[in-house]
Amino acid sequence: MGCCGDCCEGILRFILFIFNLGLLGAGIALLIVGGIATKEFQDFADANLFESKYLWGPVALAIVIGVLLVLVGFFGIGGLCCKNKCMLKTFIVFIVLLIILEIAVMVVAFLYKDEGQSSAKQGIRNAMVKAYGSQQDTKTRATLDKLQSEFKCCGSFNKTDYTEARPPLPLPDSCCKDAPCTYDFAYMKGCSTALFDSFQKYTVGIFVICIIFVILQIIGLLMAIKFLRDDSDK
Repeated sequence: MGCCGDCCEGILRFILFIFNLGLLGAGIALLIVGGIATKEFQDFADANLFESKYLWGPVALAIVIGVLLVLVGFFGIGGLCCKNKCMLKTFIVFIVLLIILEIAVMVVAFLYKDEGQSSAKQGIRNAMVKAYGSQQDTKTRATLDKLQSEFKCCGSFNKTDYTEARPPLPLPDSCCKDAPCTYDFAYMKGCSTALFDSFQKYTVGIFVICIIFVILQIIGLLMAIKFLRDDSDK
């Protein structure tokens, strides 16, 4: 191989190394996010605000994708640094699995977003009865109050959920900016709508980032295949 060939191989190796380093970093970041989300979502799980599949499903997927990214980055860097073809082939297998999983996640998230909102509506209604009804569950009340205060929302669909419940439920102070809360000054937006709007706000950006990420992974996959072929031709 001439000087030009050696130079091109060196550039390709460097680009692949940086690419895999980025994947490794992204994987570690996702694992950290998954760990934080597990802790943050525990209160919502205890209060049964959402079905388990809508609450823990995304967290589990983030952790699984994070593990795969770490493995992809590890085998990619190891294969490049040690010039190990077996590790590079393993890298290719893992990145193909990762691309398939990411595309599947995006499709499923898009198809089931409305079902998730319906689940949230019912879950919040059930939590309202549990927190402010005859059970007077203090832990569920604290979680619901936190949700209503942070998202500036009241009830599931809207504030009438409290007055139209059977029997009617007292309007909590978390439904208003200032206590004591009265019906006229309660937040107009329901919490299921507030949560969905918050999700929608970031959905487009998240999907664009995911698509760019998948494209970059496909490019990295093609570069790794080319690197292996060139190495085999020597």
